[in-house]
Amino acid sequence: MEDTESCISRDVDFAPTLSRKQRQKVEVYNQVLHRLRDLRFAETSLPGFEDELWAHFHRLPARYALDVNAERAQDVLMHKRLLHMARDPATRHAIEVRVVEVHFSTGGNCSYSFHSNSQIKVDAQCSDHSSEKCAHPPPAFGSSTDVEPTLEVNHLHVEDTQNGMTDIHLCSWATHEITISTNDKPKLFSQLSSLLYDIGLNIHEAHAFSTTDGYSLFFFVVDGWALEEIEQLRNTLLKKLPRIEVSAARK
Repeated sequence: MEDTESCISRDVDFAPTLSRKQRQKVEVYNQVLHRLRDLRFAETSLPGFEDELWAHFHRLPARYALDVNAERAQDVLMHKRLLHMARDPATRHAIEVRVVEVHFSTGGNCSYSFHSNSQIKVDAQCSDHSSEKCAHPPPAFGSSTDVEPTLEVNHLHVEDTQNGMTDIHLCSWATHEITISTNDKPKLFSQLSSLLYDIGLNIHEAHAFSTTDGYSLFFFVVDGWALEEIEQLRNTLLKKLPRIEVSAARK
């Protein structure tokens, strides 16, 4: 018999017996599904897509659903694709590298953590000048609160007119987000972190999720590599990742 969560209708109103985290997972699933439909992604019209999308959320821990940015529903499709690729013995290591835009305050607090009217104005200014200030998507997950970027940043000045306070100075900087899917193994997270360090990358943020069927998703926000060299970075990782398995096998 299937477990309760996999049998539910995925409508929170009809699942009163679910735990709080399970209900939140269903809510995020519905948000992502509706967002993908609103964006008219072709996959949403394929037979069985809803079941496949739910299977993606179901095999990952509730923490994934709680942390992922549901407004970036297309990122969920990318995570789903990478997990599928990792199941292929010919692929084994599925990697996506992209440039993302990270925002933070000059006082050391990340702008994503703000919930004031000032933050609303930051988002509005950012969307109005997307080609200049938000040329890249945000990371799939929230940014770290203590980011010390070594790259050139763009400054956003936002005034809190309601409270009559001085300007809040926010910065944004472009950097790389690395997403890796592969077979789940003990100590893999620390091994991947060491690998990124060995090739000259600085890790500013990291997330790791294990699936119920023996795979994992890793997310790293890093700097230390030329922004335009996305394929070079990806190829370097693909070349060096198998060495982790060789090293682990010798221990």
